[in-house]
Amino acid sequence: MTDSTLDPRPGLGRLDGRMALVTGGNTGIGRAVALAYAAEGADVAIAWFDREPEALDTVARIEALGRRALALRCDVTDEAQVVALFDAVVGAWGAVDIVVSNAGIQRPQPIVEMELADWDRMMAVHLRGNFLVGRESARRMIPRGAGRIITVCSQLGYIGRGHYTAYSAAKGGVIAFTRALAKELAPHGILVNGVSPGLVDTGFDPLPESVKAAHAASLPLGRLGTPEDMTPAFVFLASEEARYYCGQLLHPNGGEIMP
Repeated sequence: MTDSTLDPRPGLGRLDGRMALVTGGNTGIGRAVALAYAAEGADVAIAWFDREPEALDTVARIEALGRRALALRCDVTDEAQVVALFDAVVGAWGAVDIVVSNAGIQRPQPIVEMELADWDRMMAVHLRGNFLVGRESARRMIPRGAGRIITVCSQLGYIGRGHYTAYSAAKGGVIAFTRALAKELAPHGILVNGVSPGLVDTGFDPLPESVKAAHAASLPLGRLGTPEDMTPAFVFLASEEARYYCGQLLHPNGGEIMP
């Protein structure tokens, strides 16, 4: 599959002068969002945990679009690392206007084979990670009276799926966290919303091609999503066009669920 995220569409300047942070910004949806934000005029910092070559390549592509870029290694489950991440971005650029809490993991697994450590890791990355990223975003945005926080949820947080019990539970928690955080931070001028993708062919997922083909055939649109299919939702929620969106989830999922 061609990685069309390497050539983001020309932007309209909707994020000119903004400073964005995307966790998990070196691959998949996060990488596509980082490049789309840069194309729209934002400086973009990406946090990555593994696959350093992809992180460095993403930085080079952001800079090729004429924007500033940072790549910072961070385990979003580690409080000290998340605090240091935000300190580094704010220290370099003075502020962070947009935060996309995208870092996540997937591991399909029958529940009878799941170890407690597997469950705990899934909850840590998605729930502790969103808490820490959300808290540090709020601490830096509240004094400025403005900001955008965008979480990455999942349709499985609504419908669940066999062998994805831990992931579905974690993403259901992220959905609830997004809504609660939106209510808490709105009075401070901070808008919190989420994007809930369907199955996206990122090139890094663990599913066999036969499973992906069968899933695509079951969708009303007849194909899986691509990372660039997701980016318009993220650009919109980060822009002034979304100024009246609060605690909402956008659902680019090919019609699998229609909430």
